[in-house]
Amino acid sequence: MAYLLGLIYADGTIKDVRISSRTCYIAVSSNDLDLLEQVRKVLSSTHKIYTRKSRMVKFSDHKIYKCSTSYILRVGNKMIYQDLVNLGLTPRKSLKIQLPDVPVEYFNFFLRGYFDGDGCLSIFLQLGRMKPRIRITFTSGSHTFLLQLVTNLGKLINTTKGTISTKNRTSWLSYSKKDSIKILSYMYKNLNQAPYLERKYKKYLSIKFSTLN
Repeated sequence: MAYLLGLIYADGTIKDVRISSRTCYIAVSSNDLDLLEQVRKVLSSTHKIYTRKSRMVKFSDHKIYKCSTSYILRVGNKMIYQDLVNLGLTPRKSLKIQLPDVPVEYFNFFLRGYFDGDGCLSIFLQLGRMKPRIRITFTSGSHTFLLQLVTNLGKLINTTKGTISTKNRTSWLSYSKKDSIKILSYMYKNLNQAPYLERKYKKYLSIKFSTLN
């Protein structure tokens, strides 16, 4: 469930609609259908996964962007909803979230879930360099969340402070190659004990094998 918590912190929402329908909803969205099928399996759910077709969307910067096809899993469960609220998650969470109190033995699963939702792994070559540069980035609307993540990773796996930048109420936490490899190895520890997004894991494997050669 730590993985699911991380994914919901990144790409999920919760909603209390007990006044109208006597339940509470947890919704998770992703561009990867396979990931939501894994989540549905973890929840032992038979709920339908809905498809949202690609569309043009106007964002807060008043620019119009094309959004690719995405998928949404919506589950009604008052118990899971309350557990998430107790951990500090709230409706309209993006600017308010703080790092939840996840037990140390499960924190890598939480981080993996968050990475699969709002994380990015970049690999790029620079002129004059033989080996590629590697950067892992976590995105959040909450600057506080990222500061707390920096502190926790420093305690758990001795990473540096990374670099946090902010623009238009969105913040990014990025790490250099050495820390990125350390974080990736930590996230994918005990791989099969929690879901994972296959395309991101394969990207990690390509880095892992290239750094060994």
